[in-house]
Amino acid sequence: MNFRQFFWTASDRHYQIAQAVRKTITTYEELKDIIAMLGLEELSVSDRQVVSQARRLERFMTQPFFSTAQFTGLTGKLVELDDVLDGCDRILNDEFAETPERSLYMIGSINEVVKAPEESKKS
Repeated sequence: MNFRQFFWTASDRHYQIAQAVRKTITTYEELKDIIAMLGLEELSVSDRQVVSQARRLERFMTQPFFSTAQFTGLTGKLVELDDVLDGCDRILNDEFAETPERSLYMIGSINEVVKAPEESKKS
């Protein structure tokens, strides 16, 4: 694979995942009024899945910044684009459907969620 093929493949993946994330979050925003009036239980199974994915995506897309470390007490993290895309893709594929939303908040790479249970078992 030459550079041009790699570049287009990488940018296509980025575009596809970004569009899927955008669609999921937009659908969630549209469902918020229904959820407020009728409750989450009244949504269809597929709509509940979208809500679950969107809420996890929103939390995953936070990250501790170096500039706010003194206020939050969390060390800043740099996250590579490929790691963000991988995390979003895995969330959209329901790999973390059983993972509590709070586990995705203020982390760097999605691999931190996978490592956390392994590290707690070692303790």
